[in-house]
Amino acid sequence: MEKVFYALIGVVVGILLTWLKDWLTQKAKNRKDSEYLCIQVACLLDRFVSACYDVVCDDGLYHGQPDEKGYSRVQVVTPSFEPEKLEVNWKSIPTNLLYEVLSYPLHIESSNSAIDSTFEYVAGPPDFSEGFEERQFRYAELGVKASELAIKLRKYGGLPEKESEDWDPIQHMKDKVIQIKERREKRYQQQEKMFQTLSG
Repeated sequence: MEKVFYALIGVVVGILLTWLKDWLTQKAKNRKDSEYLCIQVACLLDRFVSACYDVVCDDGLYHGQPDEKGYSRVQVVTPSFEPEKLEVNWKSIPTNLLYEVLSYPLHIESSNSAIDSTFEYVAGPPDFSEGFEERQFRYAELGVKASELAIKLRKYGGLPEKESEDWDPIQHMKDKVIQIKERREKRYQQQEKMFQTLSG
């Protein structure tokens, strides 16, 4: 009877040790997968942030000059962010973080749609100022948001913070958002005064 009991304990301990080994192996693999994902996506976001900054600096002029017809033209290619093309284990990060990453391209699509509409229906030649303002505003917001998402990924993945540069492009984009909001507010106030004068 004792032998049966010890044999049973041996079997149970063997099963538990096998399960523990498998669990620890899987946990280590999941950790490596999540670190790799965080590195890949954070680097992709860093490149996108840099491209956003270039868009924010694009006023439609080439070396301060319009084209040969006197028109302002987009000088910087519109950036893209396509995380779904990465070969990573998406299940290795928390659901809320996964949702933020994979839904981010929808924000970009929405912004591009607003920019296209502004250029088509609001902005006029030769400088298309409303279109460039909308483009700068939207990509400044997108750049700041992408930077915040990259910070979250670095933190979750236990990665070092991004090295600081001599100057801060993120702060420049934040300042650009504030400037454009203030400019628009002044325009709205002026328009309101004009409408009141005309109707009064």
